[in-house]
Amino acid sequence: MKSLVLIGNGGHCKSCIDIIESTNEYRIKGIIVHPDDSSKTFMNYKVLGNDNDMGRCFIKNDFALICIGQIKSAEKRINIFDLLNKNKILMATIRSKYSIVSRYSNVGHGSIVMHNVIINSASEIGYNCILNTNSLIEHDVTVGNHCHISTGVIINGGVNIGDCSFIGSGCIIKEGVRIGKRVVISAGKTVMEDIPSDVILK
Repeated sequence: MKSLVLIGNGGHCKSCIDIIESTNEYRIKGIIVHPDDSSKTFMNYKVLGNDNDMGRCFIKNDFALICIGQIKSAEKRINIFDLLNKNKILMATIRSKYSIVSRYSNVGHGSIVMHNVIINSASEIGYNCILNTNSLIEHDVTVGNHCHISTGVIINGGVNIGDCSFIGSGCIIKEGVRIGKRVVISAGKTVMEDIPSDVILK
């Protein structure tokens, strides 16, 4: 199995561990935590270090996965992603064995597809994305880089979502809608029209 280092040790990381353990593709080497955290272990895995000494936590052929959640802003995930890229660290793409991903769709590196997600044909998912539990991505959808599609979201055919956007739990997006970059949509919204970049829909 491939060696995998996880970055972050909050609630999202707990969910990621459950999925990674189910895949039998990666062996979790350990966790990188926040500098203020003095924990030695997390969910029975060794703490390798913190954000300040991240480079020393990897050896050749280790993969990384960013396990920090994203709600209002993707900034922290982007900063870590860029740092990993700068240091030429491999990034894992994780897919739950309980998900369905069309062989005609693509999921970018550093992204995680969580339990019961469905990605239908001809859809493109960017890198460093979270596709959370029970979300449905219909055909011909484009999800940009650094996006979080939350639990139970329904994205209908032909939708385009720009980079760094957050779609809250239970949202429904009408077919063909275009959503700009850095958009935040609160939980439970039904989106029937295009949304420009940098909008917060409460």
